[in-house]
Amino acid sequence: MTPLFLDGTEPRAAELRRILPAFRFALENLPVGFATSAPDPASRARDMVLAAEHEGPVFAEASDLTTAEGKSLRLELDSENDNRFCRWFRETPARLHVCVALRRAPGAEVELFGAECEGKIADQPAGARAFGWDRLFVPDGYTHTLAELAERPALAGGGTDPDPVGLRTLIYGDLAAALART
Repeated sequence: MTPLFLDGTEPRAAELRRILPAFRFALENLPVGFATSAPDPASRARDMVLAAEHEGPVFAEASDLTTAEGKSLRLELDSENDNRFCRWFRETPARLHVCVALRRAPGAEVELFGAECEGKIADQPAGARAFGWDRLFVPDGYTHTLAELAERPALAGGGTDPDPVGLRTLIYGDLAAALART
């Protein structure tokens, strides 16, 4: 059965298809009215897969951006102020936390796959809005946002690696391997 990527965006799905061409999945919206205020990405991703009304495997991704001291910046940003956010926090050292939750079937235990990336807040948002935090975050060693690198891997210095930072390759590689063991 094809796993469902809950609440995933088409740009993120395209990125995953470039990273793992053999990994097959379908996009699915969350149930109407679903919302979570869980403070960490693992809890948000877990809540999403628990809300799904699907008999087969479902997975969801959630992320958070924190300062080097661990303070979440999630409450500092809303959909109307990403430019102000970047001006206020410009060049602030930060850490991007990404977590993917997998539920293989209703009632099954939720499995979590996660990774972190060090970097800084971008001078200004760059990349498709559907990439969320990735458009506000510049990974260490790069001059472009994670969203820009996902859209155009060649920006990472001429390479063609679909995930030059390796963040989602690690997470989704683990997810695909877990599903293959089923």
